[in-house]
Amino acid sequence: MSQRAINAALMPIPVILNPAARSTKAASLEDTLRKLSPAPELHMTKGPADATAIAEELAENHELVVSAGGDGTMNEVLQGICRANARRKPGEKHTALGVLPLGTMNVFSVELKLPGRDIEGCWREITTGQRREVDLWMANDMYFAQLAGVGLDAQIVQETSWEAKKKYGPLSYVMSAVNVLMRTPPTLSVQIEGKAPLLGTVVLVGNGRHYGGPFPLFRDASNSDGKLDLLIFRGLGGMEFIQLLRGMLLGGYQECEYLDYIQTSEFTVTTDHGEVPVELDGELADLSAPVVFRPAPFRLSVSAG
Repeated sequence: MSQRAINAALMPIPVILNPAARSTKAASLEDTLRKLSPAPELHMTKGPADATAIAEELAENHELVVSAGGDGTMNEVLQGICRANARRKPGEKHTALGVLPLGTMNVFSVELKLPGRDIEGCWREITTGQRREVDLWMANDMYFAQLAGVGLDAQIVQETSWEAKKKYGPLSYVMSAVNVLMRTPPTLSVQIEGKAPLLGTVVLVGNGRHYGGPFPLFRDASNSDGKLDLLIFRGLGGMEFIQLLRGMLLGGYQECEYLDYIQTSEFTVTTDHGEVPVELDGELADLSAPVVFRPAPFRLSVSAG
């Protein structure tokens, strides 16, 4: 057994907590986590990118690092874990990601079939020692595990404040969407090798079926098939928005004249507008166009039942 594995067996499981996730009652949430059995080792974030730095350092000596927060916190923790894993030698065991869903949407935990906001239930699954691998993706030099978006949904993420999420929950995103839909969107070009460029105003990307919470928008998606599922909106009018809502509420997208649904393992998004917002796992990403989506050089180990 390696020294890293020996150390991991002797140390408590580290949990990175975003105290701002969902509630201002950080002290109460911290107390709940400290009462879990076996007791975790808590690491509190203080600001943006804190979770990434903490996770990268912890991943050097732990075989599992757990994110406690929403999808944004999860993605920050993911960046840190993956940066550490990228430095590992071939055959060396990678650090796994665990998720305690405490945020507004928690899409990745839904995809993993974790027991909702049942913290003790999630902790039991995380601490069983079961691991499985899922596909891991990159957008330029950043990682994502569940979903991504270019255009509309990234703009919605950008304009939905933490205060609004705290007050209105998932409804806060709908409120932001109404404002964004009133503007003229930039044109996006999706370029896939061997195909003519596909033009649209919104590109939604799924590594799993779920998007925006419990909604199975990407009907054919799987996080173990080596492919991403793309929804490309050709415009941004009423019919496109209706088709999006229909897909979210009725079990997935259906082919129609307003949208394209494509599965691919690599593609590039460019824009005629200079810059366009990009979100990864519900977190606004600091990326410049063109944005190249491609498989990561390794898969992601997750702790889930």
